[in-house]
Amino acid sequence: MKKQTIICVDDEEIILEAIQEQLQSSFGDEYNIETSDSGEDALEFFKELIEEGQQVPVIISDYIMPGIKGDELLKEIHKLSPDSLKILLTGQASIEGISNAINNAQLYRFISKPWDKDDLVLTVKEAVKSFLQEIKIRKQNKELLELNASLEEQVAQRTEQLRKANAAKDKFFSIIAHDLKSPFNALLGLSEAMLESWEIFEDEMKLDFVKDINNASKNTYALLQNLLEWSRSQTGRVKVESVIFTPAEVVHENLEVLKQHADSKQISVINKVQEDVLCQADKNMISTVFRNLISNAIKFTKPQGNITITCCSKNSYHEFCIIDNGIGMDEKTLNQLFNLSSKTQRFGTSNESGTGLGLHLCKEFVEKNGGQLSVSSKENEGSTFCFTLPLAN
Repeated sequence: MKKQTIICVDDEEIILEAIQEQLQSSFGDEYNIETSDSGEDALEFFKELIEEGQQVPVIISDYIMPGIKGDELLKEIHKLSPDSLKILLTGQASIEGISNAINNAQLYRFISKPWDKDDLVLTVKEAVKSFLQEIKIRKQNKELLELNASLEEQVAQRTEQLRKANAAKDKFFSIIAHDLKSPFNALLGLSEAMLESWEIFEDEMKLDFVKDINNASKNTYALLQNLLEWSRSQTGRVKVESVIFTPAEVVHENLEVLKQHADSKQISVINKVQEDVLCQADKNMISTVFRNLISNAIKFTKPQGNITITCCSKNSYHEFCIIDNGIGMDEKTLNQLFNLSSKTQRFGTSNESGTGLGLHLCKEFVEKNGGQLSVSSKENEGSTFCFTLPLAN
């Protein structure tokens, strides 16, 4: 880093040599001590230093000089560099000249000739100290202003994000509350009808009522289970417990749970996940992901349809896909699939109900385990839900 410069201006060479020698002994290691024998030369030299990006903490000038007088010189320099400290060193300055320097150049100090060396050195030291402190304070103030502006912007952005998130969650829970009422109304209506008219109904109708109650109960239980797990994840009470496990086994377990639903629609579900595939993730979370995605595939696949569960390895992760040939989705439904504020509820091919909460849960659980969830779908052609998981170390 270049040394900063202290400039001394006087039209008498002997004065300049004395000032330079005295300041050189005290400041020579840290500052360049430069001299000029006229105001014009000093002003040009000062301009060159400023253009080069150099700082001039102090300028010391005589008052009576040919051409530009000391007070006018300091006035012009103040226009170029208000932070530089100006000192008049003269024995002939008028009150008017000193006042001009004070009012228009913020004169730091006036020293009479002949001067005392210790007084001069001490004055320059204090001026340099004031200059450096002012620069430091100005820099800190600028940094604080920038930091404050940045924080205000971040707070505004975060506030808007929270406002949108809260609005989305409020709407989402209103949807959940509405969707919980429907199955309970069905349960209450069917059970009350059976209690009030048990002897009237034939056995076949009673059996149909029991089946309807059973289906409504299963759907409600699945919704409550997803809602509980999702709320726990939102409040930070779900922690990822990463273990090495076999995804094929997890898929098989969930297919056993969902077998009755698939069989009732005569849907063929093929598990092509290899037994030797190993993943490292939270086994319970990934089981929830498989359960929801397979259940959705069964729900939106027509009777006698097909569902295939595949796995392929790519670089440092496995990709699992649940592929169905069901009713698929149009572009609008696909784009709003993970939007909490949008009601994307659709009934399944056998009038199964759903809220879309399971998909939100799948997305969060996959991402918590270092993976990504993706969807592709075409209306009346089926859907493919894929998610990735890290390879086992």
